Amino acid sequence: MTESQMQILIIDDERDVCTFFRRLLTRRGYQVVTAANEPEALAALEAERFSVALVDLKLPDTDGITLLEIIKSRQPSCEVIIMTGYSTVKTAVTAMQLGAYEYLEKPFDDIDQIEQMIERAAGAGAVRGRGSAAPDEWAEVAQGVGFRVGVSPPMKRMVSLAYKVAGKDISVLIQGKTGTGKEVLARFIHAASARAGQPFIPVNCGALPENLLESELFGHEKGAFTGANQTRRGIFELANNGTLLLDEIGDATPQIQVKLLRVLETGEFMRVGGERPIKTDVRVIAATNVDLEQAIKEKTFREDLFYRLNVVRLEIPSLAERHEDIPLLAEHFVQQLNRDLRLSPVAVRLLQGYSWPGNIRELANVMRRAVVICTGDTILPEHLGGTFLAGPSAPSRSVTQPAPRSVEPGSNLAGTDLVEQCRSCECLERLGAEELTGMLSSLRQAQSNLLAVMRRKKIVPPLHALKDSEAETIKEALTQYDGNITEAAKALGIARNTLYRKMKELELPGR
Repeated sequence: MTESQMQILIIDDERDVCTFFRRLLTRRGYQVVTAANEPEALAALEAERFSVALVDLKLPDTDGITLLEIIKSRQPSCEVIIMTGYSTVKTAVTAMQLGAYEYLEKPFDDIDQIEQMIERAAGAGAVRGRGSAAPDEWAEVAQGVGFRVGVSPPMKRMVSLAYKVAGKDISVLIQGKTGTGKEVLARFIHAASARAGQPFIPVNCGALPENLLESELFGHEKGAFTGANQTRRGIFELANNGTLLLDEIGDATPQIQVKLLRVLETGEFMRVGGERPIKTDVRVIAATNVDLEQAIKEKTFREDLFYRLNVVRLEIPSLAERHEDIPLLAEHFVQQLNRDLRLSPVAVRLLQGYSWPGNIRELANVMRRAVVICTGDTILPEHLGGTFLAGPSAPSRSVTQPAPRSVEPGSNLAGTDLVEQCRSCECLERLGAEELTGMLSSLRQAQSNLLAVMRRKKIVPPLHALKDSEAETIKEALTQYDGNITEAAKALGIARNTLYRKMKELELPGR
């Protein structure tokens, strides 16, 4: 179908809107049909085949969501663009999740942008009409920021939505479990936006004490507090015209939440110790692994701040929910360190059968460790570590796995690869910080599993085993970081509040 044959359907009860699009698109060579209500729209869909439909979200006798579903059921290859006012942006995003190609905000200011959007939608509709898969328009941007999307349909749908809202100057809330790649997704959104050439600054709201976080975000004046020897600009100033990622926003204190809300509402803030407001133009992306709606019920997160941040919500699937991407991601991490290595089929099956509580971050650590340990040209199951050989985590789905090594009654389990690797100082010296941390986590998990089995079997564990459990681990971290709660929590991979709670439960001293 040539461009001159492409039919565009405009559904809007405002005559001026229909006239505007008829003139604009006819001049571009499209054939245009207009409808002012649902009966006229249904009649048009019966009479013609359309490449694109521009549908107003609010109509006298129906709504854009209903018409979207009708159009997609009758003409699946027709791409739908929802027209909306700013107050209904959230509903327009919902429409995109249901299959709309894009949304267009009223009033229509940028004519070139409108023409380009319709042209892209018409091209995508033509490709779909031929039964072909439309190319992923976000692929180049993803590659540029090192974002490995994979082939999982839920992940691709989420990234497609992220790419489309990236160009809209609205707040985005990213939700996902620890290690799923929330910061990488935020960098992707920044790179796909009009702010791509400006700063992207991430700040972890859970990694800094409240007094430092306020200074980090808003800066401080000289003499504002002890040690403030000079004026310092904060992140909101440094990120002006760019993008600010508020990571782990669920850990922000109530006082910081109040200050963040003011910045989002007014676009102004004051430095710590300052007397005059400072203007800022920042696109805010917030990320969290906390259920903020539950936090609102528990009175630990402000509802008004949540609604400011939650204009668009993107939920990243866990790695267990996208098992088809595991081989691709594992291969990527291996290739980063050694292009000559490959993964054995059995190792791939083990990786796909594991539940990955640490998600992509855990997979990266496992593969980096495997690369260091592997002495041949193929990564085998024994290179993956004791977690996979002993199977401490239940599989996320049914897979065929090789039988575990047999263990004779009374035999010593210290012969497993992971323990043997830890006994070899030479092997450990070759590992980096992430690999060593990953091995330590695996050993702690193995110890926890052993103690649990011994309790079930009513076997009293030796005293030293108990001393080396959670309390001892926390003590070691606190000693290593000279009692610094923030650094110790970071090293243990838990939130600062969680560490405080565990110290209280275990009656451990702290600052």
